[in-house]
Amino acid sequence: MQSERRYALLVLAGIFAVAHLDRNVLGICLNAIGAEFSLSDTQLGLLSGLVFAIVFVLAGLPVAGLAAYGNRRNIVAVSATVWGLMTILMAGAQNFTHLIAARLGVGIGESGSVAPAHSMISDLYPPERRTSALAAFATGANAGVLLAFLIGGIAGQALGWRWAFVLAGLPALLLAALLRFTVQEPVRETPPSRQARQSLMLETIAAIRHDRGLLHAMIGLALTGIVTFGALAWVPAFIIRAHSLSQAQTGIFLALAGGIVGGLGTWGSGLVADRLGAKDPRWRLGVVIVAILAAKPLVWAFLLAEQTAFALSCFVIAVSVSAVYWGPTFALLHSRVSNEMRPMATAIFLFTFNLVGLGLGPTLIGLASSMVFADHGNHSLGLSLAVIQLIGVWGVWHYWQAMKTIERA
Repeated sequence: MQSERRYALLVLAGIFAVAHLDRNVLGICLNAIGAEFSLSDTQLGLLSGLVFAIVFVLAGLPVAGLAAYGNRRNIVAVSATVWGLMTILMAGAQNFTHLIAARLGVGIGESGSVAPAHSMISDLYPPERRTSALAAFATGANAGVLLAFLIGGIAGQALGWRWAFVLAGLPALLLAALLRFTVQEPVRETPPSRQARQSLMLETIAAIRHDRGLLHAMIGLALTGIVTFGALAWVPAFIIRAHSLSQAQTGIFLALAGGIVGGLGTWGSGLVADRLGAKDPRWRLGVVIVAILAAKPLVWAFLLAEQTAFALSCFVIAVSVSAVYWGPTFALLHSRVSNEMRPMATAIFLFTFNLVGLGLGPTLIGLASSMVFADHGNHSLGLSLAVIQLIGVWGVWHYWQAMKTIERA
């Protein structure tokens, strides 16, 4: 049972990795795509942010409804197949409209990647190990970022950005088949009540709305998402513009920093949160607060320093805690809602995370770079990224409020 559980978690983390591969390969290719189609930073921000976010969140809620009662493994497998194919179709785009259409398809596919997987993991692992299990799943995002920047950076420079999208889309198809034919659907902690299906969404929304801790955690997650998605979309272009690295050099650096260092930080933070949380449950969110606040000075140094080696060193340290919030946030959520509500509750949290974070983050930074700081030349993007960090501090306040609702024992 233990080996089967670990294998299922590994495959699900792999699925999450290719989701982030296909989502983030666009970031390292933004400059090349913008140059070919003569796109502004505002258009590139919309393509990498709002266009994807709208369909992701709209499709995510009905998918979560299916996951509450249906076969979650099959839902994730079909979703991975869809977004893999749509990523490959990005390579055939001939104009901005084609790019948008393919990006919409990727968003629809990826809407089924997280909520059903989270529900499966919560049924596989007991509450005392759930934070570390969800954090291990979240390291898939770091692995996906690593692959996105490697493929987008090296293949994108050597073969062109179109081939980078082809190579990025193929692993999703392979892992979808692996999940479908080698992983069993977990036994649910409590069997779902079909009579409650009609009111599931409303009941889940009510449960979150009446739980002060969950409400603050959801807002904190959304605000943190603005910073996270903004950085994922624009940091590659910032490094290329501000420090004159090539696309391949930037891709390799970000792959090693975000993929390996960031992945170790995400995984390790889950273990630390569970270890400290065993003595005082409040520390499961306390780890998030400490990590975000400690990283801010390093991020500002990275964005504003002109000396390349110093700036990149600050980034490496900061990125080690870039996704610490993921495991503790969703572990808190799953501990406070019923089993059948978990997929829908996850989808609602992801709705706000992606609509606010992914929808606003890249778009606001693109607008600020094109309009507010346009007179600052190559520094416009760095200044935009630096200002947006203040929203992350706002998110910390909400995590603090959520932490205060957790009982000491």
